[in-house]
Amino acid sequence: MPGSRSSPSATPAANTGTSTPAPSGDGPEVARLQSETVQEYINRSNAAGADLDTLAAPLVPPNFKPLFGQPDLSRSFSAAFWQAATQMRDPDSWVLRFLRARKWDVDQAFDMIRKTLAWRVGQAIDEVAYFGESKLHYHTMRTGLAFACTTDRLGCPVYVVRVRVNVANNRNILAIKRFLCWQLETSQLLAANSDGRVTILFDLSDVTRENIDLGLVRMLITLLSNYFPETLGIMILFVNSWFFWGLWTVIAPFIDPVVKSKIVMVRATREITPYIDLDQLPSELGGKKPFHYSYIHPTSEENACMADAVARQAAECEYVAATSDYERATRQWLAQPEDTNGADLSSARCASRDRLHQAVVALDPFVRSRTLHHRLGQLKPDYTVLL
Repeated sequence: MPGSRSSPSATPAANTGTSTPAPSGDGPEVARLQSETVQEYINRSNAAGADLDTLAAPLVPPNFKPLFGQPDLSRSFSAAFWQAATQMRDPDSWVLRFLRARKWDVDQAFDMIRKTLAWRVGQAIDEVAYFGESKLHYHTMRTGLAFACTTDRLGCPVYVVRVRVNVANNRNILAIKRFLCWQLETSQLLAANSDGRVTILFDLSDVTRENIDLGLVRMLITLLSNYFPETLGIMILFVNSWFFWGLWTVIAPFIDPVVKSKIVMVRATREITPYIDLDQLPSELGGKKPFHYSYIHPTSEENACMADAVARQAAECEYVAATSDYERATRQWLAQPEDTNGADLSSARCASRDRLHQAVVALDPFVRSRTLHHRLGQLKPDYTVLL
């Protein structure tokens, strides 16, 4: 049966936290390294081992289907909104991000939401979540360029970015863009207890010229500033390399002033501890947490329910009904006269919100493939986060 054996798809990928030298030339090996996805790597590994039964089983069912009966190449404003906003336990929190980002100017905040939803439709973010790691760049996942492994003193997830493993020539720009979109989208699940905020810790130790990728930096800043506002709590730059300081004057002008105000530069582990407790800091950064990144390959079994069309339809019907119920409760709550108490309507809206969240949790395994965080036990099926 597919996946019933011990194979490369079920074992951790060894990783030393160092970059893989970029191959020279422009032959097939270079092209493969730059673009090979996790699914393609597993197919190639299984083919080499003559495990044809496993080769026949994709990690994720190929028949992606958008929510709300939307066509493959377009989404309505409403469908795009609910797909984005319901990742958080309270959709109000998602809207509030945009209001805060635009200093409570309602028109500007709505315009930002409109542009964000248009971008999400254009980038097919729901499809990115559906296929997940299967379509991500294998080399980037194996080497652990960026991963969440702990929390800061405020309870925000901490993403460690190991700049030394980044070599731009080892992957193409589309691969890194999809990787960043997937990471930021997934971060919303991990940040359920911190109002969607995350801390990003750039480990710039032992970096060289080939590790510095201004295109990646610009892309990350654009995503955070324009499409994931108020996601960044703080950004810690852990710098013990003289090479980086010369580049800072080049990078700094491209950074949004709001983002720049959240950047903290540190030179030693002791300077990180005001933000991340030493017991929570990974040992490779001088902390006491014994976390060592190792990429555990996905399997087709973990996404088997995605092929159950009947169960998916039932979960989606409840999700659609719950969004309609929440919209109705919100309209009633907004329409109440100002001189009334409104406690009953507020309670009814809270009940509708909780129903919607339960529907989101039930639907999630049908529309989002399981992640490394699920395999590590960091993210539970009920959205409980254990970092």
